[in-house]
Amino acid sequence: MSLLPQNQTLPLGFDDDTLQRLTTGLSDQQLTWLSGYFYGRTSAGRSEVQQAALAQAGARPAVAAPAPKLTILYGSQTGNGKKVAQQTADQARQRGVKVSVQDVNDYATRSLKTEQQLLLVVSTQGEGEPPVAAEELHQFLLSSRAPRLPDLRYSVLALGDRSYVQFCQTGREFDERLAELGAQRLLARVECDVDYHEPARQWAERVLDVIAAAAGPVTSGSSSYVAAAQTLAEPAPEPYTSRHPLGATVLEKIQLNGCGSTKETYHLELSLADSGLHYEPGDALAVVPRNGEALVDEVLRAARLDAAAPVQLSGLELELGLALTRQLELSVLTRDVLERYAALAPHHYQLREIVADLPQLQHYLYGRDVADLLTEFPAELSAQHLAAVLRPLPARAYSLASSLLVHPDEAHLTVAAVRYAAHGRRRHGVCSSHLADRLAPGDAAQVYVERNEYFKLPADGATDIIMLGAGTGVAPFRAFVEERVELGAAGRSWLLFGNPNFTTDFLYQAEWLQHLRRGTLSALDVAFSRDQAEKVYVQHRLLEKARDVYGWLENGAHFYVCGDKARLGTAVQEALKQVVQREAGCSAEAAADYLRALKKQRRYLEDVY
Repeated sequence: MSLLPQNQTLPLGFDDDTLQRLTTGLSDQQLTWLSGYFYGRTSAGRSEVQQAALAQAGARPAVAAPAPKLTILYGSQTGNGKKVAQQTADQARQRGVKVSVQDVNDYATRSLKTEQQLLLVVSTQGEGEPPVAAEELHQFLLSSRAPRLPDLRYSVLALGDRSYVQFCQTGREFDERLAELGAQRLLARVECDVDYHEPARQWAERVLDVIAAAAGPVTSGSSSYVAAAQTLAEPAPEPYTSRHPLGATVLEKIQLNGCGSTKETYHLELSLADSGLHYEPGDALAVVPRNGEALVDEVLRAARLDAAAPVQLSGLELELGLALTRQLELSVLTRDVLERYAALAPHHYQLREIVADLPQLQHYLYGRDVADLLTEFPAELSAQHLAAVLRPLPARAYSLASSLLVHPDEAHLTVAAVRYAAHGRRRHGVCSSHLADRLAPGDAAQVYVERNEYFKLPADGATDIIMLGAGTGVAPFRAFVEERVELGAAGRSWLLFGNPNFTTDFLYQAEWLQHLRRGTLSALDVAFSRDQAEKVYVQHRLLEKARDVYGWLENGAHFYVCGDKARLGTAVQEALKQVVQREAGCSAEAAADYLRALKKQRRYLEDVY
């Protein structure tokens, strides 16, 4: 059947058959939206006389209200903030909002005083530090140079991790400072834990509702058009997430350390066959763990509760023992858990003092778990009270140690089993012990990919790379080298690796030496801290090779660091500043500026934890 009245032809060279092919499969609502869209396009080209004639004839052309201007900034370390910002921008455009999205790293601070509507998505690194991308804006805003902002309306989405005491500190500082400068909140700040997806989605929806309400109606009857646009542009859901992980079969599990090592490190190979799951070197694989039976029993004893007691979690009823095993965090205490528990145990004045005093709080949280809390500050709790106090059990992310180009349908991990004694009890890392002790080849690990947009190989394969890792921090560099070999990258690759002992802790030694012989690894320097009386760490090798390091950097090399943030991240930055100061013959301040420029150019990249 023709879509046009009899004897009427399509303009612009379209025929009726072409239009039918283009619209096949669209719903009535979508066809309505398209007709309104094309009507608006043709109405925009009519003269004022034609518009007036239409009005006299009773026609009602769409009258568009000025679209509100909106800027969305993201300051992200791994790319989660960028993802939220882009998804929010897509929703804003579907509502007819004129929007621009920008990395804070590229944002001119002078532009802030001209903004009218601003959404800021920002993460916090470690104990209250801004991500590298947001450092400049953070410093500017908190300085006396920041302008008054009485015309700005804004909202902040803060991303963080409650296992850190200074949870979402950067987001809080941005939010409070903007208010001090006279800006008005569109919506109160929202703080997101590790599983940020749902609260971030709700924040975007609510803040865009506020913006739309302030702007007024866009067009006559536009709501149906907007709904159709949202239907058409709705992004496809992630195939695997924390709520819907992939069951990846363990293909291989090999202990990498030699006999007598103080370390216990495993190489795991997981099957991704038929999953469609994709990752790139630099990404992480998140593993959904389970708490060990021994810890669950200790918590039940300390709480004096029955494992079979029913509890409600997220609208589902299950036994307390199962909830403690699969759903609730037990091995790590966080500030919010102590705050909720203190509210249920008001007779414990000492606990309330600990929660109120930051140094005491940090000292108490270190090395303690839920069983410690329940033992040291006993209280009469129901099973439901205990479930409500505890934090959801988050996945743990491990840097991927493989390239999909080299290992199709596989994901490799390098995992150190965490075991230590504290406060009179043996402790085990919840996920590392789950992988090391409770999963064997043939078992399935529950996993999904966490993308890290800012820890990636250079787009130009001719660019040199310097990779510095300690312990399991070598994992992503195995993936980097595999990928570059497979792609035939011309750039040089230099690995600096550190661990306690050469004979027992040289992870992937045979592979590195083979790469070195073949020339697919240009240089290899190692530091084994316990092989001599004086401890030598990988940052010391960096200083010893100062001339070469500086030469590579001046030639455009990218510098990567992976490992423990407290023990490695800061030490490497200080060593690199010394390298620059020595080789460039400049001041400490100029060397710090050099490092800052590398970060801003995204040539100094960290994956630290």
